[in-house]
Amino acid sequence: RGSIPTPGPSTIRYGGNTPCAELNLGDDKMFILDAGSGIREFGNYLLGTGKPVKAHVFLSHLHWDHIQGIPFFTPAYIPGNEFTFCAAKDEGRTLVDVLSEQMNPVNFPVSLKDMASSFDFQELDEGKYEIEGISVETFFLNHPGSALGYKFQVGETSFVYISDNEPRMIAPEGPDSPVNTDWENNHENDRLIQFCSDCDILIHDAQYTPQEFEKKVTWGHSPFDFTVHVALKGNVKTLVLFHHDPVHSDDFLDQMLEDSRKLVWNAGSSMNVLAAREGQVIELV
Repeated sequence: RGSIPTPGPSTIRYGGNTPCAELNLGDDKMFILDAGSGIREFGNYLLGTGKPVKAHVFLSHLHWDHIQGIPFFTPAYIPGNEFTFCAAKDEGRTLVDVLSEQMNPVNFPVSLKDMASSFDFQELDEGKYEIEGISVETFFLNHPGSALGYKFQVGETSFVYISDNEPRMIAPEGPDSPVNTDWENNHENDRLIQFCSDCDILIHDAQYTPQEFEKKVTWGHSPFDFTVHVALKGNVKTLVLFHHDPVHSDDFLDQMLEDSRKLVWNAGSSMNVLAAREGQVIELV
């Protein structure tokens, strides 16, 4: 889910936590994607392994729903564990500043400095990096503030994570002109398609229906038809709809998934489309 955790009977099947995913490479390399409320339960899983934890945490951006789980991530309180937090450079505030602010005494009883594990912080620009021997490419997204999409190249397999992103649209003709939601004819979206091109798995924001999107332009999220469009144009093998709206029930998400699959079928494609579920495991092959 995006924006806020949504526990309750209507969100049991897809889950109600805000974003956190893991790229498990099957060795000592651990990549965590975002640190929303879902990272609390993931931390409990890591504790159960009984092993020391060394991980890179790739934050798509620094909005609260993507960092709010850090104070409740128990492995970060254990001496000997090591975490490197990666995020986009933000004008005027460092990554350390932002993560510390949500744990100031007004908001939380324990400070970031009181967490006993070892922390490192890496601010990223748009470009290519080699991290733990893995090629990591970053891409600036269309979202309020500084937000990054990540592409991980693991051998011959590529995986793209884009949590919060809005299509770039044709600008209105004047200040009093109505909002233009025409994203199909704005070729600035071609760079995003190229970034996702031929990837094996694409996790992409699909928070809205097309009708909802018309009323929420500039909020920084995508309608599912745009997300499907990007994946089809980019020849993606598996698309995972992500960052579900907190007001959408499990039944509503079932319908969005079915509608997305119809778009793929109508395009004559065999692309696999899934809707992200809590605890879901997808194998990179």
